[in-house]
Order: sequence, then structure tokens, then C-alpha cells
Amino acid sequence: MTNKSRRSVKEQLSLDGRVCVITGGSGFLGRQFAEALGEMGALPILLDVAEARLAEAQKQIREFCGRCEVSVADVTSEQSLSTVAADIVARHGRIDVLVNNAALTRYGGEANPDTFFAPFEEGNDGVWNAGLKVNLTGVMLCCKVIGPIMVRQGSGSIINIGSDVGVVSPDQRIYEPDAETGYAGVPFNTPAFYSVAKAGVIHLTKHLATLWAKYGVRVNCLSPAGVFRDHDPGFVEHLASRIPIGRMAEVNEYKGAIVFLASDASSFMIGHNLVMDGGRTIW
Repeated sequence: MTNKSRRSVKEQLSLDGRVCVITGGSGFLGRQFAEALGEMGALPILLDVAEARLAEAQKQIREFCGRCEVSVADVTSEQSLSTVAADIVARHGRIDVLVNNAALTRYGGEANPDTFFAPFEEGNDGVWNAGLKVNLTGVMLCCKVIGPIMVRQGSGSIINIGSDVGVVSPDQRIYEPDAETGYAGVPFNTPAFYSVAKAGVIHLTKHLATLWAKYGVRVNCLSPAGVFRDHDPGFVEHLASRIPIGRMAEVNEYKGAIVFLASDASSFMIGHNLVMDGGRTIW
């Protein structure tokens, strides 16, 4: 039995000294992931296109765990990613964890919900293409750029963020106009591109896991469900009725999962899609 196999669970979960890159780092879940990794001793490095939000996120993470770096990067640009990755390696010598969290969740911002949430039959190519470019191609490019760095160093953990709707279809009934929610008369749904892209992310995870396992690089996926963020009570009631646990996720409930997948506690896991959805995909 090796010394490595004698390590306690606390030692396995430790991320002391590890360099963790989180795309979409200034976003809602990105900040949660950064806090979790930083709490366990890692250096969180947030990548995002939103420079102002990155500064806010960096301040928040530093207040929480003491350390955080940020870099402006576009996940849809291989050149942008290559430049940032090279800079990180130059400063720290390695990249130990990559969390592919960046995603397009609303096209055109709050001013254009009609376009983003248009019915499938009325959707346009711009929304579809933008969604796939960020949510699927962006994940591929991040893996393409940072994966080989991990291969060369002989270790690394890549965590792709999928979704429960990448496993099963969104339940269209919760979006019906007569669903008695506060969103009545307002376009609201899960766009088709989102489900398709997340399904692709899950299968990209499996492909890369078998490709890089022999080099000590583990690739896994975390598929969360919706997090409660002051949603309309009627909508929450309809959604919760379709979840065995009877509610949406709380803001910090994915922190433990991201630490598990990033750390040596999951050292024998590759190509897995860890679904945390309160049981929704069971039905």
C-alpha cells in the first residue's frame, strides 16, 4: 500500500497550492466555485470577458478566502485563451484545475428577452449560433488549450459544467402561459440551444476522459439544476413539484461537488457526469 493510498479524506480534499482556472468566473456560479476552491487552499483564477464584473468578483473572493487572480479572456477565441493560459503558466508554472463554467444564458442582455426566449419555431440563427459558440465550442477550446498543459505536466482535473437539461428535456409545462406564474405574458423558457449544448458538453467530457486518462488528466462533468435566485413563487412551485426533493438548489449547494471533482477525493473518477438536481432526472 502506497503512502498516497493512506491519506485521510481531509488530505484527499485539500487543494493546497493548486492553481485553478474558472471560466465565466465573474458569474453567479463562477464565484461560488471560486470560493469553494479557495477555501480548500487553491488559488482561484477567474476568466471572463466582463472586466468590471471581474474586479467585483475578485474583491468578493479575496474577502472570502484571501487570494484570487483575474484575467480578461474570451472562451470563443483560441488566441485569447492561449495568451492567458501561457501567462498563467509563466507566473505559476502549472494549471491544476480547469472549471469550464462560462455559458451564454441570455442573448442580448435584459433588453432583448423576446429574442432570447423566442419559441423554437420563431427562433433565429443568431441566437442558436451564439449559444453553441459559447456553451459548447467555448468548452472545447478551453479544453484544447489547457488540456495539453495538463498532459505535459502529467496531472490535472477538468470539470465541465453541464446541466440537468443536458440529460433530460426541459419540462415545457412549467413555461406554459396559463401556468399561473408571475411570468404570464412574458417570454420565458429554456432555449433549445442550451439543452443541445449541455448535452454536447456531457459527451465531450466522455471523449476527452478516455483520450487523456493515460496522461494523468481527469475529465468529469457536473450537471446542476436551477439555483433559487428570487424567482417568481408560482414558477418555483411548478418547478419544485417536478423535483423529488421539492425545491430548487440553494446558492452554495454545489460547492462540495466542485471541490470533490477538483481534488484527489475523485482520483478514480473519469468521464463521469455528476448530476445534482434534487432527483429531477430520476422521473
